[in-house]
Amino acid sequence: MLSLRSHHYLCSVLVLLSISFTQQALNDYNQKLEWIVGKWRSEFSGKIFWPTVPTMTFGEELVINEAPIAKSANVQFLNFSARAWSHSTKDHFHDEWGFLTVDPSGNATLMTTGNNGFTTYEVGTVSPNKLVLTLKDIGRISFSRDLPVEDLRRTFIRHDDRYMEQVIEMRTATHPTVGYLEHTRVVYTKLK
Repeated sequence: MLSLRSHHYLCSVLVLLSISFTQQALNDYNQKLEWIVGKWRSEFSGKIFWPTVPTMTFGEELVINEAPIAKSANVQFLNFSARAWSHSTKDHFHDEWGFLTVDPSGNATLMTTGNNGFTTYEVGTVSPNKLVLTLKDIGRISFSRDLPVEDLRRTFIRHDDRYMEQVIEMRTATHPTVGYLEHTRVVYTKLK
C-alpha cells in the first residue's frame, strides 16, 4: 500500500515523465517534412517487382512521428517505422525502424535497420510534398540470403492530404547492370 507521500511523489514523477515524452514541435529544418508526419497504411496497394521474384501484392503500415531530442546530440529526429505483410497470405514480410531528419542545408537523412538483415544510410532532397533519398551506405549481416543491394533510391510523394506514395528502386549485384529497377510501389492512406 502506498503512503500519501509516496503517492504524491509517484504522481510527480509520472507527470514529469509525460512532459518529457510529449511530442516536440518540429524545428525549422524538419518543418519541411511536416507533410510526411503521421500514420499511413495500405491494405493491398503495395506491389513488389523484381526479375528473380514473382510480382506480389502487399500491405504496409508506415509511422513517422517526432522523436524526443537526445540532449547529447541536440538534433531533432523523426521516428520512422514500417511493417509490411503479404496481402494474400498475411505472412509477415519485413520491418524497418529508423530515424529521419533534415540538416541546416536542407538535406534529408534517413537511417534504417530492418529484420531482413540490412541497415541503410540514405541522403536526399526535400521539396514540397516530395522526398527523394539515395543510398550512401549499407550494411548487412554476413549470412543474409538476399542478393547484395548496391544502390537504392526511395521516393515519397504526397498526392494530397489523404494519400502518399512510396517508390523504392534499386540495383543488386545482378540486376540491372546500371541505373535502377523499380522494386516496390505502395500508395498509403493517412490514418492520423
